Amino acid sequence: MLVMTITNHPPDPPTGKAETLSPTATILALSKAVLSSLDLPDVLQQVLIATRALSGADVVTIWLLDEQGEWLTSAAILGLEDRPEHERIFRLRVGEGVAGWAVANRQMLHLVNPVHDPRYLPKLDRHPDVILAIPLIVRDRCFGALSLSRFTISEPFSNGVLDTIAIFADLAAIAIDNATAAQMLRRATARERILAYSAEIYQAESLIMRELADVLGAEPRLITTTPDEHLLDQADQAVTVHELDLLRNEGALMVDLRFDGLPAWLVVHAPGRYWRKEDADLLAFAASQMMRARQRAFERRAHARAEALSNLVALTNARIDQASVLDQILIELQRFVNFDSACVFVVHDEEYVRLIAQRGLRSKADQITLYAGPGSLINDLRRLGTAIYHPDVQRVPGWQKVPDSDIIRSWIGVPLRVDQTTIGVLTIDKWTPNGFTAEDVGAAQMFGEQVAAVINNVRLLREAQERARQFQVLQRFSARIGTLRNVDQLLDEASQLLHRSFGYYQVLIGVIEGEQIIVHAAHGHLMQGQSQPHLFPPLSITTGISGWVISHARPAIVNDVMRDERYVHHPSLPATAAEMIVPIVVDEQVFGIIIIESAVKGIFGQSDLDLVTAMAHLIGVTIANLNHDAELQRAREQLIERDRLRALGELSSGVAHDFNNLLASILGHVQLLLAEVDDPRLREGLRAIEIAALDGATTVSRLQGFAQTSRSTPNSPVDLNQVVTESLALTRPRWRDEAQSRGIAIDVRTETSPLPIIAGDAAALRELVINLVLNAIDAMPNGGAITVRTAPAPSDILGEAAVMLEIQDTGIGIDPALHEQIFAPFFSTKGSRGTGMGLALARGIVQQHSGRITLESDLGKGATFRIWLPVRHPPPVEQPAQPSVTPPTCCILVVDDEDAVRKVLVRILKRFGHHVDEAASGEAALAQFAVGRYHIVCTDLGMPSMSGWELAAHIRQIDPNVRIVLVTGWSEQIDPAEVRSRQIDAILAKPFTIQQVQAVIASVLASG
Repeated sequence: MLVMTITNHPPDPPTGKAETLSPTATILALSKAVLSSLDLPDVLQQVLIATRALSGADVVTIWLLDEQGEWLTSAAILGLEDRPEHERIFRLRVGEGVAGWAVANRQMLHLVNPVHDPRYLPKLDRHPDVILAIPLIVRDRCFGALSLSRFTISEPFSNGVLDTIAIFADLAAIAIDNATAAQMLRRATARERILAYSAEIYQAESLIMRELADVLGAEPRLITTTPDEHLLDQADQAVTVHELDLLRNEGALMVDLRFDGLPAWLVVHAPGRYWRKEDADLLAFAASQMMRARQRAFERRAHARAEALSNLVALTNARIDQASVLDQILIELQRFVNFDSACVFVVHDEEYVRLIAQRGLRSKADQITLYAGPGSLINDLRRLGTAIYHPDVQRVPGWQKVPDSDIIRSWIGVPLRVDQTTIGVLTIDKWTPNGFTAEDVGAAQMFGEQVAAVINNVRLLREAQERARQFQVLQRFSARIGTLRNVDQLLDEASQLLHRSFGYYQVLIGVIEGEQIIVHAAHGHLMQGQSQPHLFPPLSITTGISGWVISHARPAIVNDVMRDERYVHHPSLPATAAEMIVPIVVDEQVFGIIIIESAVKGIFGQSDLDLVTAMAHLIGVTIANLNHDAELQRAREQLIERDRLRALGELSSGVAHDFNNLLASILGHVQLLLAEVDDPRLREGLRAIEIAALDGATTVSRLQGFAQTSRSTPNSPVDLNQVVTESLALTRPRWRDEAQSRGIAIDVRTETSPLPIIAGDAAALRELVINLVLNAIDAMPNGGAITVRTAPAPSDILGEAAVMLEIQDTGIGIDPALHEQIFAPFFSTKGSRGTGMGLALARGIVQQHSGRITLESDLGKGATFRIWLPVRHPPPVEQPAQPSVTPPTCCILVVDDEDAVRKVLVRILKRFGHHVDEAASGEAALAQFAVGRYHIVCTDLGMPSMSGWELAAHIRQIDPNVRIVLVTGWSEQIDPAEVRSRQIDAILAKPFTIQQVQAVIASVLASG
């Protein structure tokens, strides 16, 4: 009888003052601690210290959820060191209190003055001013919470602290979960060793006590009661009842048991230690093994005193090999009971027993398995717990047909029992009816007890040895799979290990793909040990034993497939007699199954299930890690691309000013020439230059915004066929004139269809077509053909009405392996001739238009870029109201350090009749500025020595009434609020058109 008592106390507070660390440094420090320690109390303590360092909280508590998911217990507390241990133990039902609410809702809860909040549950004699609770979640499993309280500061935690603590809580959850998993593994290993030690009957207690000390980190005490009711520990030191009660109250882990009918206690005491249920279970298991060891020792001594079995006891102690000992016992048994044949069977699972020793059988069969389920003679033996005699067993309904069973008539069955558990069966046969007497039955019962002892001792030893061997193999497998990065390789390694190292007849590992299970790995006798998964057809996920395992996410052992209605015969496995299937679970979903087949009924037992389950768990964890690694790799690649975009944004921002100045000069002069020239040929050329300059301005603007995360959808009306025509005209010098100068011919063809007007950005779409045409030209160094097509597109491509643009060339083609990379910024196949930005910008333009771009190409077969754009009707364009009268002329001061920009702006303003002065710097402008002399000052923003902002501030001090226009190429990056705060009246974006200059001047004059 075992009675469990667990009293938990939090760990002792740390000594000294926690060093103040930055959030990043603290999180890094915790990472190192996690890597260096898998000891749960140590991890909990480090989490407390780091949390208080990050947050400045007065009290930090770690709450852990029980196995039933109903109660939270304060596993560790920092900040209540002045209180007795029993006042630092708290329990909350899930949903109660701030921590309970955070766990139940899996959300952070931050309360100020929580005493008025119904979710707050007071646990102390004073109330905190601020309380914060964060759930601890790992792989979507919430197992506790982290709570922080302030008693001396009434201000809430800052957003920065909340963000840092949230990130830290995720890391803390992983650390606690890892330490818990490691602790569970240590407990499982300790159980195996304790089980092995329990077989060492006379040393079991000392070995088990030593193991408990190593695993639990505290010296256990075995307190027993003497016949005169005194208490002694294992060192024969006296223990008082008061001391025993004190151990209970101070958080000791304690198991009640009985030795020789007297009460005893197995106690582990570590002040401040948080005990988990696994600790209590391990202590209870150790206590049960110690009780069993004592019981076995008692039985062994009793058997040694029994003179009738002295020879068998000596034989049992002298022999190690189970088969030879059992043979000798059967030989000795035949001296007392006159039988024709006798067998020893061992229980393999709940429904089968397997032959391990026999004497007298004619067939010499060594793989006889008997059904032991309901309706069988074996089941009767297990149920009654005593010997059964049948004078003519052939007339008994439960008699089974096995080798030599037809010649057996008289039959004695003896259950082999240890600690009230049937571990096997001894059968004694006569080939004639009524062949045994009552004395024979008694002798069989006596010998059965000895056989049971032999089997049990050897079984325990073998189980311990097998567990140790399995553990070693699993360790090697775990180390091996850590180097694998391919799921199929992992499955093949596991399949091969199960077949070769553990001897399973046929091993299959299947993966769920849609509605089928596809075999990815197979090893076994059917393939002479070689992996040939293609030999096995797909299996259904809804039928057969495999379908049951998948639907229930539970393993299944079927030791006689013909008795199980779920079994579906596999043509590729005709000899299957028994089957074991274990699910492989990845991230709480069944990923696949391990199928173990055998041609022998009753072959699989609990140890087999434990082994394959452990293997499946390792596979599942490894696949999950591989998936997580793949996700991290994708995230890393996204970060790299984001860094590239940010670098491009910084680069473009730095050069935009210079480009815009150049474009402003070109555009201004071209428009002035257009106003003065009548020759159609010259006007056509000037118009082409004007379009190119405007498109260049758009390109610079797009480069400036390339690294931004949000961009508006363009809504101007665009004729896509007109865009194609203009783009081919702009690139004609490359595909016609330059090609002819190199002695090659490039044939450019257009195949356009009537298209609706779409909403878009004409300049951006021209740039898209130009980039793709120039790429096609570069891909045809020896000439070729370029075909540009447009056509309406099916609505199912983009989910709405769309148009298609296709640019096809007959060039050198693109390796399919590069199709994804080719759209990445800075990636180029042209070497030093390429910038790696053309296709990146092209994809950005298509995405900006909510479209889709694809590439079809192979080496030597040309390339086809196909773009789909949605047909969206542009909103009506509001025409700016034209001034009813010509704006009055005025005096204007133009300030710009770029001579070309300054002079073209001066020319434009003078063209409208204004009186214009100019200055090349802010200092020169201030020198010639006077109150009332100028109506408007047009100043560049980025100038050396004195910026446009600074010049505007000085001018405002001199003349508050003057109008100031800021001329800049960074207009899209300037915050309108800053413009208003600096008292700027208008912004003229570079490069500017004549019409834009006129509109800005008219607007400024009208506002004055």
